[in-house]
Amino acid sequence: MMKTYELENEVYDALKTNEELMTALPLKDKAVFHYAAPSSEPAQYPIVVCSPISDVPALAGDDCEVAHRVTIRIHVIALQRRFDAEEQNFLSACRLVQEIMTSLDFVRRQTTSLTNDGKIMMIFDFVRSV
Repeated sequence: MMKTYELENEVYDALKTNEELMTALPLKDKAVFHYAAPSSEPAQYPIVVCSPISDVPALAGDDCEVAHRVTIRIHVIALQRRFDAEEQNFLSACRLVQEIMTSLDFVRRQTTSLTNDGKIMMIFDFVRSV
């Protein structure tokens, strides 16, 4: 049975090594973060932040956990500007994140958009049973 940290690393590596996603992120692999973005403002947006938010037992047998369900939350964050290259990169990054996660056998559970402090965020929750 795959451990949650192994799954996290698989997701993080898949995001950082996807050539199309790196094209949409001006800072390339320096724009993909695990758990949290740095407290200082990045030089350019969009950025991607991935973190596990849930790991719950899904199936048990003979008093042992046989499978578990892991939820990974991914934020795609950009400055809130309309009709510029950054917005196009943001939209591309959102599409590519969904494609990457689907290729890793994740199912999208929910998507939420949020604007805050001059930034726009698309927040995806993806679930996979392991």
